[in-house]
Amino acid sequence: MALNDLTPQLRTRLSRLERVVGWFVTIASLLLLVGLGYYVYNIAERKGWFLQKVNYYTFVRTAAGLKVGEPVRLMGRDVGEILEIQPMGPYEPYNIYIQFRVRSPFYGYLWEDSRAKIAAGDFLGNRYIEVTKGTNGVPAYMFYEFKRVTLAEAAGLIGKAEYVLSEEVIHPTTKEILLKPFDSITQRALTILEEAGAKQIYVFDKSKERKNKPPSAIWDPKLGRYKPYERLADAKGYWIEAVEPPPLSDRLETVVNTVEVALPGFLSLTNKLVRVLTNADNIVVHADELIVSAKPIVGNLSQITSNLSGAKGTLGDWLLPTNVNARLEATLGSANLTVNSTRTNIDLISSNLVASLENVSTLTSNLAAQVQANGLILTEISDLVVHADEMMQGLKRHWLLKSAFGPATNAPVQSVVRPRIGNDK
Repeated sequence: MALNDLTPQLRTRLSRLERVVGWFVTIASLLLLVGLGYYVYNIAERKGWFLQKVNYYTFVRTAAGLKVGEPVRLMGRDVGEILEIQPMGPYEPYNIYIQFRVRSPFYGYLWEDSRAKIAAGDFLGNRYIEVTKGTNGVPAYMFYEFKRVTLAEAAGLIGKAEYVLSEEVIHPTTKEILLKPFDSITQRALTILEEAGAKQIYVFDKSKERKNKPPSAIWDPKLGRYKPYERLADAKGYWIEAVEPPPLSDRLETVVNTVEVALPGFLSLTNKLVRVLTNADNIVVHADELIVSAKPIVGNLSQITSNLSGAKGTLGDWLLPTNVNARLEATLGSANLTVNSTRTNIDLISSNLVASLENVSTLTSNLAAQVQANGLILTEISDLVVHADEMMQGLKRHWLLKSAFGPATNAPVQSVVRPRIGNDK
């Protein structure tokens, strides 16, 4: 049916329906575009497409398991991705060049002592890069305003806390660090820089930070200072030393080779173990036979122990018969009486000895008292002895008594008189 054949009412209704369908298609298309835009924005925000990023690079022995676009991790989080993997020249000291980037704010964790660890991702040989947080040194990139001034101009910045130094000065002889980056500008610091031969220096203005812009300075470890960041010269980024353990496949191969080498020894060990178990089984069999043969002995021992556990003490009856026991009791009784009488005699003797010692003590004390009372008694006794000796010598020389003493000798007579004791006259 042609459109002209329709009635005016039908044509009016059809035109209204066409407008409704057109509006529906238009609104659905707009909603679809809005949803697609939101989805793309969400993905871009999640992947950090709108964040500031800086580049880094490192060198590894092998590119096995590493792919362009794979994430770079920091403290267990994805903070960037690998940009480029290229082999080095045949005469270069390194094998593989890898460039990666880290987005804001995670590049603030990467300092001079950070490392790029090549870690195993799974058992299929995949690997990824995990950068470590810096703990010592200086940040790789800086985003503060970075300007060059003369020493005279730097003198005008003394006392301003927002201006800091950007280089390191080491004493050439003692290797002592005299100045470090981010030290305040002081007259002493300017004097050290002047003595080091510096004419112009770079300083940071910490009050002016560059947000969502390329970095203002990059650390140069060879020069020991920050230098201005140049887009072309520093496009490949800051070098981070790699820590690369052997790939998991190589380590598994090493383990397999070790197992193959150790397998003959292991088989020999199992054979020895089988022999040991066989000998142990034979020992158990012989032990069982020994136990069976030892049953009569155990029965005899049981009977002996039952006899020994009698009420009268069977072991004592075996060792000491009844007659021997009676004689032993009589002997012990007489010995006990002898010991008691001996103890009584000893007590009497000791009492008499004590009395005698007391008498001797009294005698000696009286003698000591007499000696103290008469200091010349010992002198008189000595004179008496001397006179008695002289009398005996005279009697020896008398003609009547000479024969009674025997022939005279020419040996000198030794005096037995002791020295005088007491007061000398």
